[in-house]
Amino acid sequence: MKKGLLAGTALAAIGLALTQQPVQAATLDDVMARLDALERNNAKLAKENAQLRDRVNNITSRSAAPPAATTTPKGNPVQHAGVAPSPKPPAPEHAVVSIGGAPLYSKAPGGNVFVDNTTVTLYGHVDLSGDVFNAGVFDQGTKFGVASNLTFFGVHARHDLAPYGFAGWAAVAQFESLVEVAAVPTERAALGTRDSFIGMATPWGTIKAGKSDTPYKKATSKFDPFSATLGDYNSIMGNTGGDLRAEFDWRAAHALWYESPVWNGFQTTLMISPGQNTAKDNSDFALGDFNCPATSARGSGSGFPLTAAPEGCTDGSYGNLYSASLTYNQGPFTAVAAYEMHEGTNRTGDEAVTPLSNGGVLIVPPGSVGIANEWAAKIGAGYRLDDGIGKLQLYGIYEVMRRENTVADFNERSRDGYFFSATQSVGAWDVSASWAHANASPGSPGTGVLNNYTVTPAPGSADFALNTLDSSADQYAAGIKYHFSPFATWYLVGSYLRNGPGAHYCLGVSGHGYGVCGRDANNNVVAGNKASAVTTGMTFDF
Repeated sequence: MKKGLLAGTALAAIGLALTQQPVQAATLDDVMARLDALERNNAKLAKENAQLRDRVNNITSRSAAPPAATTTPKGNPVQHAGVAPSPKPPAPEHAVVSIGGAPLYSKAPGGNVFVDNTTVTLYGHVDLSGDVFNAGVFDQGTKFGVASNLTFFGVHARHDLAPYGFAGWAAVAQFESLVEVAAVPTERAALGTRDSFIGMATPWGTIKAGKSDTPYKKATSKFDPFSATLGDYNSIMGNTGGDLRAEFDWRAAHALWYESPVWNGFQTTLMISPGQNTAKDNSDFALGDFNCPATSARGSGSGFPLTAAPEGCTDGSYGNLYSASLTYNQGPFTAVAAYEMHEGTNRTGDEAVTPLSNGGVLIVPPGSVGIANEWAAKIGAGYRLDDGIGKLQLYGIYEVMRRENTVADFNERSRDGYFFSATQSVGAWDVSASWAHANASPGSPGTGVLNNYTVTPAPGSADFALNTLDSSADQYAAGIKYHFSPFATWYLVGSYLRNGPGAHYCLGVSGHGYGVCGRDANNNVVAGNKASAVTTGMTFDF
């Protein structure tokens, strides 16, 4: 009788706690924000736990339990996320289980046995699209594809240390991995490929170690309404030289970073990622890695066979990374400033003597590109207003990228860029448009083939030096999104990329399942192409 009453009372309290939690949008940033917000605002739940404990103690007439901690432990509930039971504890002082984020049971010494101070949350994001695209290259034509785009699965855990005398402190950990829903998995989809860390949250901020998107990347990630589609702004923004890598829209490995609390709307994040490279020119794999630094598994410049520069890490590998951001969010206004520097970036793979089919020769002398620091800085702002139709969100970014100590004629890594986006919400619909622009760089060490062949040129053929032509570019995107609920959407996006005669930027280089580039069937660079795409898909967050 007593045991039944005890179980019924506990289940009723848990059910009440679960039904009172709000439902919000469930992107990764939203999930993390909701976790932090609920942890700071669960005083009501703690009071109910205390009342439940008192009632149960009265009913069961047990002997006096140890006094409750003066600071009630906090849970980390997320209603819509599945929550895994904690494993059987190796010692009695560890929390045992949590269900749905609701407090259930703990053996923390001196604590309330009905307060669980460890919460494990399962979460995920699924994005699958069907695409129609044309790279604008003489031998490619229009193609159809299916892609999984930034689909991921994660486990987040938080252990409240208040019962142990550390009020406001918590140990945190996360494992997050890419999930290849459409493509055949490779190393990219191994466990822990995305933001994964261990850390300590304190009243003065959080320190974490592991791997994470850099502060520079995160600072403006919400500015892009077409993230992970073929209209993603990283076709140009954060991309120093075009092609398949956005060097300054990156996830840093073996990193250490600090996230400050929010003070009057301001928050700062600081990160360092040691190079861990035994080669003075950063041409080796970083210690502990089997991939060239600054590249993705099997990606461009990764050192994997048949990728660029397989003889060593000479296509963008760098040493230490430093990244910082300062953000301000207050009411409808947002402002950001961010900076990132890559020490000793190795571009010696660009140095060569290349014969041109017109009889000329492109000579990039040793040391003219070489090994040098690359850095980027940006400022951005956003404003949200009600225009009578619905909410209108506006964003803008100005970005500066520089490579130091490089001969101007061969420096394609120094340029300025701009980005603007607007999203009009009307009921459950979002209508968005964006424009990104890259100014021309001083030069380029590369060559390209002409885009007017009637047959495929021979492998390795080159027709002109890219540094003789304008390398500016523009990307335009427009689309709609329908929200079935805060967790399920459908979208339709169109994108157009205009490369200048010497430019070779790509669509979908960061986040989409594949990129659409100016490359012919022999993988020669075809600059000046005009790429276009239409993509439609569905997202689901849990």
